[in-house]
Amino acid sequence: MFLEGQINWMWVLGAVAAVGWLIGLVALWFALTNRSRHVDASGQLDLVQRVAEESQKRLFETLNAIPVALVETDKQGKFVFANRAAHQLLGRRDAELIGLRFHSATWGITFPDGRPVPPDLLPSARALRGQTVKGFHHLMANPATRKKMLVSVTAMPIENELGQITGSTAAIVETEGLQTPELAAPEPVFVPSDDLTRRVFDAASSALVVVAANGVVREVNRTALLVLGRDAAEGDFADLFLAEDERVEGRQALRAALSAPAGEAEAFTSRMGADDGIRWSMLPLTDVEGRVDALLLAGERAEPMIAEAIVVEPAIGAPVETIAFAPPSEPVVEVEPAVPAISEEELSALRDEAEAARRQAEDALAAAAAAREEADAARASARKAHEEADAQLQGGRRMESVGRLTGGLAHDFNALLGVMTGALDMMLRQADDPARVRRLGEAALAAGQRGEQLTRRLTAFSQGDDAPVFRTLDAGVLLRGMESRLRAMAGPEIDLMIEGPTEAAPARLDPVAFEGAVRALTRNAVEAVGARGSVAVRLETLMEGGLRLSVRDTGPGMDREMAARAVEPFFTTRDGAAGLGLSQAYAFARQSGGVLSIDAAPGGGAEVSVTLPQPVVEPERQSA
Repeated sequence: MFLEGQINWMWVLGAVAAVGWLIGLVALWFALTNRSRHVDASGQLDLVQRVAEESQKRLFETLNAIPVALVETDKQGKFVFANRAAHQLLGRRDAELIGLRFHSATWGITFPDGRPVPPDLLPSARALRGQTVKGFHHLMANPATRKKMLVSVTAMPIENELGQITGSTAAIVETEGLQTPELAAPEPVFVPSDDLTRRVFDAASSALVVVAANGVVREVNRTALLVLGRDAAEGDFADLFLAEDERVEGRQALRAALSAPAGEAEAFTSRMGADDGIRWSMLPLTDVEGRVDALLLAGERAEPMIAEAIVVEPAIGAPVETIAFAPPSEPVVEVEPAVPAISEEELSALRDEAEAARRQAEDALAAAAAAREEADAARASARKAHEEADAQLQGGRRMESVGRLTGGLAHDFNALLGVMTGALDMMLRQADDPARVRRLGEAALAAGQRGEQLTRRLTAFSQGDDAPVFRTLDAGVLLRGMESRLRAMAGPEIDLMIEGPTEAAPARLDPVAFEGAVRALTRNAVEAVGARGSVAVRLETLMEGGLRLSVRDTGPGMDREMAARAVEPFFTTRDGAAGLGLSQAYAFARQSGGVLSIDAAPGGGAEVSVTLPQPVVEPERQSA
């Protein structure tokens, strides 16, 4: 490599190239040998993923097939899974149930004696604290059917590998109807009073059958056995003595005879037992207490229909007409009467009469058309008069409502004026304290602005031009901003739950009217539950578009008549209340293009919902 003290670079570069080729060959060999391993690992990973998906699908189908309501919650207590039985028991669809909490106001949860269950004693809340709850009994109401039921709940916490609680699972079973049913007393056996009665019973030429109230044969005589063609008769009367297509009608006749007076039970005929059938007559039998507990059926051979001829006496000069009635197996023969000939003069007279009748009919139709036009004109005039009268009536009602509203707002203005005069009086007395004077001045200014706003709204309402300020806002943000004020209004003794959607909930509304409606509905619910109870305020996005604001309480509820009048201004059932809460919410729903609904029952709480439409996205205007 070294020639005369110099490096032979040709040998050096050749050696480096040889080493590079060797490394490349080794890398190629390694890649080829490990390619199959990579393919095998990728295929195994896909197989494991498919097996996991199939197992998850099979687990989901198995959980849905279990007839016990199974639910799972996260660590905030919100539902993350519910099987089909849970949807039926809780009265909510999957899209409506996921994200909700198991709250007393939503499902009317109480102890069996009617006392409300505190939130911290609910099975899901105890499970989230690490407790295992077994067989906790409480009453709950299905929101869809309003059915109250006694359920047993078993709840357990869900922990991760570090022992941290990540949620809870619960099994809910309806316990009503699971008790062991009482065994029905056996039917008393019919026993003849003595041997003479039995001999008379067997010697009767009619087929006699004693049938219990449930249709089972108790006793038969020899003639009935001959008709049946058996040595014994055990079982249902309809199955033994009636044809298959006669059994439904026969059972109905037996049930009707049990309540019919003696001798008035309607008989029926069966094709079985004889060529012409058997006609069964029925007589109710009573026990020692006078109650009907059995029927005595007497079967006689049905008499065939005998052919007979009825001659109808004809008028003088008319042919004789004979009508023959034959048995069902023979055709009915009917002799048609001969039609006498009509002369040309009679035919011409008939044509003249027909023409005169036609002209009279045309005149009558013309008169009817004229009368119809007059009636339409009178109807249009009456409709116009009705519309004018209705407009006058609506105006009168509006002014009447203004008068009642003015009286209802009197106490509000008195309160505002009291704040203003009190603040001004304190300002004059403590003029040397600037900070206090400033606070009192701000309170007086706020009261004056509130009175000005009420006056402006009242004036607009009286003139029929109540124009609220509509804007497209996120109703969820508005509701969350009110949470602290709503909790302060409810107080610490009320279990108040406020839930809103996690995503944006746009709605076109007046924010001032929205806040007033929420406060009014919450105040009504808090007053309904009294000193202790549960209230749930929920805002949710509907699948078909729009929003629904609902306020539910565990109060005494209301009947249908009270619910119909609840939206009337100043209607109240509580002393000292103004009766403006629901009417204010109704006005907000109407001006927002929504609907207010009341779902209530006596003793089952009440839920007031305001459904708002989805806001219409207006196209952007292009500038010229």
